[in-house]
Amino acid sequence: MKKPLYKGLLFLALIVFSASTVFAQKETDYDPYAPILKYPRAQDPAQIEKRDREIFIARLLEQPFRPIGYALGETAEWAERTHLENKLTWAYTELTSHGIYPQLRRPPSDSFLVPTGLGARVQIEKLLNIEESFVTANATGGWAPNINYAGTTVDLEGDYKIQSSSRPYYHNGSARYWRSSAENFYGIGQNTSRGERSSYQPEEVWLEGGIGYDLNESNELHGAVVYQRMNIGNGNRERIGKIKEHFPVGIPGIDGGDLIGLVNKWIHDGRDHKTDPRKGGIQTLEFSYFHDTDGKDFQYLKMAGSVAHFFPILSDRRVLALRIRVEKNQELGGGEIPFYNLARLGGSSIRDGSELLRSYAFNRYFDEGLIVANAEYRYNIYEYGNFAGDAVALFDVGEVFEEIHDFGFDELKFSYGSGLNLKYKRHTILFFSLARGNEGWAARVHTHASF
Repeated sequence: MKKPLYKGLLFLALIVFSASTVFAQKETDYDPYAPILKYPRAQDPAQIEKRDREIFIARLLEQPFRPIGYALGETAEWAERTHLENKLTWAYTELTSHGIYPQLRRPPSDSFLVPTGLGARVQIEKLLNIEESFVTANATGGWAPNINYAGTTVDLEGDYKIQSSSRPYYHNGSARYWRSSAENFYGIGQNTSRGERSSYQPEEVWLEGGIGYDLNESNELHGAVVYQRMNIGNGNRERIGKIKEHFPVGIPGIDGGDLIGLVNKWIHDGRDHKTDPRKGGIQTLEFSYFHDTDGKDFQYLKMAGSVAHFFPILSDRRVLALRIRVEKNQELGGGEIPFYNLARLGGSSIRDGSELLRSYAFNRYFDEGLIVANAEYRYNIYEYGNFAGDAVALFDVGEVFEEIHDFGFDELKFSYGSGLNLKYKRHTILFFSLARGNEGWAARVHTHASF
């Protein structure tokens, strides 16, 4: 009995010794400080060569942008070091506290390479420190160089409004002078060619006096009598045709004209902010009548309407902005419509009178009728104090026509692209856009938001 027990203990001791020897050997070979590769393929020579090649290509592609990045970095560092933002904010606050609002100005041609001009709006009652006045008045003016330095664009305007705080109705009036040394004209119709491009020089005086009624905080009715005097000359641009030489006959209003009109509008404005809306919308209707006063046989009706709405997507930083506008001008009594008052399509600023089609030139299309739709997705990507920036994806589609039955979906013109909207206190400083359409790419810059 003792001999088998002795042999069993000896066998068990041998197994323990052998195992300890094996594990001891492994512990001797194991280095607790040696790196353990999570991705062993990363040490593969082929993988290393591929990674180095991709890094080289990426570095090569970024070289054209390095000077821009360096300049921006140096500028930001200098601005931070000199407290530029605080100084600009102080200067702007001081001016606005006295009713003076500096502005940047861009010509209607809105070419990316044209230098920016200057302008200002002055609130008279604020400048004169008049409190609780029932009269408000503004004086506005500006100057900007035109494309290729072919002269300048100048505008001067004064307006007033008389309204008691306890009464819903009001009286207002305005006077405006506007002149541009060169504007585009390609002819009238949807199928005009870029080869027909010419330039003209408009000089306009616009006088208006009217009455209005505030139905509530967001609804307004307005009627006004207007007088328009327009002089038309040949544009100043070199190597571009002159309108009176290229279109000697067949263009109503080519010699200018004097008109008087009655303008009626309904406006419903439910936006949460006038210059940087993130929700709500604005709708307008217009019905107007115009007649010449100098025997040039101009007589027509203008009917127009627009709807714009702004939808926040999950937060106020992401906004979908949609807009549609329809316009129709109709001759009366055998009269004509001067070309400068026709519906216009093309460019990147509705404030200049030509509807948004941002890959096309300003004033690209003229005709009696128009339909246009615009969409923008605005995403806030930058905020620093009172400054902010929105990245924008944009899409435009539109068409001009003589009669409603001439409208065809196969004739629609498209634009798509992107933009960047730089703002201060929710007011646009500069809006950059890059869009593509059937006539190629177009880079534009303006001093206000699209709509």
